[in-house]
Formats: sequence, structure tokens, C-alpha cells
Amino acid sequence: ELQKTILKRAMKLLKVGGVVAYSTCSLNPIEDEAVVASALAWGNRFSEDNEVVGLLDWPDHALPGFVRRPGVQTWRVADYIDSSKTDIQGGKSSEDDEDDDMEGAPRLKWYDTFEEAERSNMNHVRPSMWPPTYDDKHKKNSIDLKRCVRLWPQDNDTGGFFVALIRKNKEIGTNERGSRQE
Repeated sequence: ELQKTILKRAMKLLKVGGVVAYSTCSLNPIEDEAVVASALAWGNRFSEDNEVVGLLDWPDHALPGFVRRPGVQTWRVADYIDSSKTDIQGGKSSEDDEDDDMEGAPRLKWYDTFEEAERSNMNHVRPSMWPPTYDDKHKKNSIDLKRCVRLWPQDNDTGGFFVALIRKNKEIGTNERGSRQE
């Protein structure tokens, strides 16, 4: 939530035509693409065409020679489970895939949807932790998260980094006619 708040504030303060770089030293999509998608949805909430704020492609001349990978568009969310519990509701457990030689080790339960996690009483669950869902009929709020950039440690002999370039095209919080809405 803090990362989303910081990014939304940066987008709000940005001048029209300006670009903000959202970057983390994490490769966790919940801290990366999920934050970007949520902030873009917030910035475009009154826009029919999603043109208030948007992702930019990485400039070809930036960081020449660096291997870049596109952002991800799908991911699952995991939660730690108490390995002493034998009845696991909903979700797919890493316990199902592993041998018993890992007894006592932390286990994960994977969720494909927010609803699955909520039914299983996952702590601190938020809908924005999952990839954005789209209305196929209207394609509203479609966000091309592949425009984000992932720099993997093994590709460049560096740490892992995530970068998204976001341009502000119009004032945030205005409707199509330019009237302020909050």
C-alpha cells in the first residue's frame, strides 16, 4: 500500500507531459507490476480512453548493452501456511508437490484469484495484488504491463531491478470534458 501511495502522489505532482520512473530492487510482481497497474487504474479512473497516465516503452538508447526483459502480465499470489495444519482449504499448496523431507520448513499456498485467497482467510489480502482483470467487451483499463522492464541479475551481473516509465498526459482527476473530479 505504501508503494502505491508514493507512486500515486508522484503521478499527481508530475506536470502534464512529464515522466516518472517507478523502480524497485525487487522482482516480485506484487511490488512491481501490481503497484503500476493499480496506480495507472487510479490515474485513469475518470477516463474513457485510458489516456490520462500511461506506460512508455523503454527507450532503445537507454542502457545499451543491458539485457532487458518485459514485465509480466500474469502471476499467482502465495501465502505462508502453518505446516502443522492438515486441513488446507482452497488454493494450491506447495505441500502437494514436495516430499516429506522438508518437514518443518515453511510452506506456501498459491492463489490464482483474490476470491480464493479471501475464502481461505489469507491475511493482508488486497484485490490489487493480482493481475488486473479486464472487461473483454470494452477493453477498458487495459494495461500493457509488458512495457515495464525487468533487469535480471544473471543477465547483467547486477542485482535484480524493475522499472516502469509512466507519462502523465492530462491532469489526473478530470473527466473527458476537463472538469475536476475527486
